[in-house]
Amino acid sequence: MSPLMSSIRRVLARPLPWVLLFGALIVYGVYAWLHIPVEVLPRFDYPQISIITRDPGATAQELEARITRPIEGQILALHHLASLRSRMGHGEVQTTVRFTTDTHPQQDLQSVYSAIDRVRGQLPAAAHPYAELMGNAINEVADYAAQIPAGVAPVAVQRAIRASIEPALRALPGVQRVEVYGTGHDALWVQPDLPAMHHYGVPVTALTAALKQHVLLRSGGYIHAGHQHVLIEARNLPRHAAALGQIPVQTRHGPVALHDLAHVERAPEPTRNAIKLDGRASIALTVFKQPGASTQPVDRAVQAKLKQTLGQLPHGVHWVRIYNQGHLVGLIGADLGRNLVIGAALAILVLFWILGAGRGIWALALSIPLSLLLGIAGLYAFGESLNLLTLGALSVAVGLLADDGIIVLEAIYHRWEAGDAHWAGIRQGLADIASPDISGSLTTVSVFLPLLFVGGLAGLFFIPFALAMALAIGASLFISLTVIPLGLGFIGARPRMRPTAAARALDRLQGLNERLFDRVTRFPRASLAGCVALLLISAAGLVLVSVNFLPLPNEGDMLIGFSLPPGTSLHQTEAAVDTITQRLRADPAVAHTYARIGSASATAYTEPGYAGEIQTVLKPGIGVNSLNQLGQRLLKEGRIPGVEMAIDTPTIERLGESLSGLPQPFVLRVFGHDISKLRSLAKKIGARLRHVPSLTSIFNNDSYPIPQLQLKPKPGAMTAYGLTPSTLYAQIDPLLTGDTVAQIPDGNVPLDLYVRLAQAPDLSLAGLRQLPIHTRHGWTPLGQLAQLKLIDAPNQLRHVDGARALDILATPTGSLGSAVSGARKAIQGLHLPPGYRIGFGGLYPKLMHAAIGIGIAAIAAFVLMVGILIIQFDGLLAPGLLLLQIPLAFTGGVLALVLSGVGLNATGLVAFLALLGLSLNHGIVLLFRVRRNEAAGQPVAEAVREAVRVRFRPIVLTTLTAVLGMLPTALGWGQGAAPEQGLAIVILGGMIWSALLTTNLIPALYLSRRQKQAG
Repeated sequence: MSPLMSSIRRVLARPLPWVLLFGALIVYGVYAWLHIPVEVLPRFDYPQISIITRDPGATAQELEARITRPIEGQILALHHLASLRSRMGHGEVQTTVRFTTDTHPQQDLQSVYSAIDRVRGQLPAAAHPYAELMGNAINEVADYAAQIPAGVAPVAVQRAIRASIEPALRALPGVQRVEVYGTGHDALWVQPDLPAMHHYGVPVTALTAALKQHVLLRSGGYIHAGHQHVLIEARNLPRHAAALGQIPVQTRHGPVALHDLAHVERAPEPTRNAIKLDGRASIALTVFKQPGASTQPVDRAVQAKLKQTLGQLPHGVHWVRIYNQGHLVGLIGADLGRNLVIGAALAILVLFWILGAGRGIWALALSIPLSLLLGIAGLYAFGESLNLLTLGALSVAVGLLADDGIIVLEAIYHRWEAGDAHWAGIRQGLADIASPDISGSLTTVSVFLPLLFVGGLAGLFFIPFALAMALAIGASLFISLTVIPLGLGFIGARPRMRPTAAARALDRLQGLNERLFDRVTRFPRASLAGCVALLLISAAGLVLVSVNFLPLPNEGDMLIGFSLPPGTSLHQTEAAVDTITQRLRADPAVAHTYARIGSASATAYTEPGYAGEIQTVLKPGIGVNSLNQLGQRLLKEGRIPGVEMAIDTPTIERLGESLSGLPQPFVLRVFGHDISKLRSLAKKIGARLRHVPSLTSIFNNDSYPIPQLQLKPKPGAMTAYGLTPSTLYAQIDPLLTGDTVAQIPDGNVPLDLYVRLAQAPDLSLAGLRQLPIHTRHGWTPLGQLAQLKLIDAPNQLRHVDGARALDILATPTGSLGSAVSGARKAIQGLHLPPGYRIGFGGLYPKLMHAAIGIGIAAIAAFVLMVGILIIQFDGLLAPGLLLLQIPLAFTGGVLALVLSGVGLNATGLVAFLALLGLSLNHGIVLLFRVRRNEAAGQPVAEAVREAVRVRFRPIVLTTLTAVLGMLPTALGWGQGAAPEQGLAIVILGGMIWSALLTTNLIPALYLSRRQKQAG
């Protein structure tokens, strides 16, 4: 051995270098544990951006021409664009921009905003596009509503919040955005008096011109006053209705005060949205955190700031907390964290119970928390958070982290019991077990490693879980090969002298297993057939398991989404919501109701004025197991005719909002330029699709007709009265639509100067025809100048990659592939006009892409496992038997799920994937010992029995620690553990069944096959 290697060996033989190494790792792990963000769901790092642009009152075709086409013209020129979709209707344009997956989402967002900036000058003055990354809805951490006493105007409360409280909240660390809404902007509202204007011969354009001329805030240069430089400001800012009413308006009889021509009052501008708390008008406050910011610190800071600034609100106003995500995060973190600690403690206690309290067991016990700490450190280093998926992985891992350590410990004890010296036994035991231990861990990691490269939506959920599992297993392997042998060596551990009572019980259990093994050995084929039959029976039992996407603990809220028929007025919608909330408040479980109708311009919500959501704040003490029953009860109590309603938890609803840009399951898309032809084609296609057996609920939401009043100037009248369509609209717009002619600085919040008829929406068609318009011949009714006609118009329009399209939605009753195939046959022979085409959208192409990605990952995982097993074993017998064990292990997971009565969810599905790798570790170690015994000259039967006898105790120990580690979560201790309960049950059942297979069926099949080969 060279001098250098001798020096290195002497250094490594000392405890100090190892103490320094692991001390540094522990310090970093503690730092990561204290600083890692804690969330409900992982961060959506997906290159899809949603742009919301509002122009209240605009029709779908107007939105298309004035907003959609200019924005799309710039977006389509961006690099790495994958798809572009726009939906126009109800005064709003929602544009979804998706980039290729090799881009960076934040850079994509900047590119989109640059495109918006280039087109901003072409957009209507009221249109202010807002863009955000997909998934931002899950960053909504807090919802509050102001409880306003009688006599206090909601607009005054909103103004106070916007003036002082909103800026204070925005300045808090971790806060991304604050939304304040509930009533229109505070304004000096000029309401034209049509008879007075007619009397004085003043058109509305004269009123708006006079207002603009008398509002002044300009620079007037500067002067030198001694040694000072003094700026000059020209100012005329009427802030009160009385002052504004004194503004002179020029008429043919001379100047007339504005208050003689119009009523002026300070009032909120009219809106098509509303907020109601317990049936009364309210102001909403919504706080979004920065992506990556930890939820609970942000939530606590918001609560403290609202309490601190309560005195800045009008007297008697106080906050009602509607929702806070910090409560949910705290519940999940506390319950799962407690279960992790309890599970780890149970696993450690059973080790002491069976193996005794020797010094070596202390080293083994230390490996569990140390592996968890290093796993969290790895997540922090990779920029991940602790969330439902990563915590779920760690809750599974806590029972498995002792696995590698037990294997190494038992191998070393076995060498000591065989008579090896202290360090010699450690080195030899490590040499005996290191190769199969590494192979077992690598086969487990190989299942998750390809998932780290799965892109698209699947990657949003698979990657965090796979990364957490891989890091925890890797940390466990590292600890078992370093801390266990070094700890045993440096602390002077000794072999067991006397077996414990639990160890003697384990010996009796081993005797029972030997008798079972003898029976399986006599009938290996029948045993295999029985296991396969049990697998099929358990798979059939899955029909008894309820399926939920992501069950969550009681968040203190239930959220009811509602929708009335398109075109329903805000007044009618409010009346319906008042009826619903009154019924809900009568329920004994409901503390408050918070209703959001429509979408305020300051928010990212996209519901029209006839839809929204009702959030019910629940009283304390509602358990997670009663949420489904409570939800159904609330739906039944609140249901009224003509209102569609659906109920869910806030987080699931916000997850849906985050994925709202994603396509429906089945979409048949018709492309063309003429709306009437598109609607006609859609009607024909819908009729054909109704004959496809694998499709149901055929629905064409885009062509749902709504009434629209079309105002079309008469060319002859325009010429005769000296008007143009533009000058006619200049008088109609301020009277009917409303016009903000100026903004007056007034503290932190500007005061709008707004012009509109007081009761413009209440005018009848006959009243509109009689609306007086000022012409060169005097006053003329609008009906003489323009044709007013009620027509049916599409409630919304849609663009796909810049082309006008119409979507026909359906619900597949079978596979998407069969639905698409049936639809293709149904539309064969359909004549399409030139320039029109049909395409399939929805989830079908996306799922095909995702399925290809997951399929490639599965093939890669299988190839990795096979490669590792072939390298570990000569021939194909051992690898083939181990791969056979994978599907058989599913039996335990499925049976445990069926017997528990717990539903299957997204985390439970991930658990079945985890069983692919977790089921192999013990089999690899056992068959490795069999092959080594055979290589040493033992007959095959003796080699197999010796391996089963020697490996039985470590397999039972590791299975027992795994079961106890996951037991608190599997039992559902704590409401925060509810989302992970199915995950723990599947893994628990799968591990127990895998242990039985490993110690009985797999070695029996190996023995049977080897005896046939020898014969």
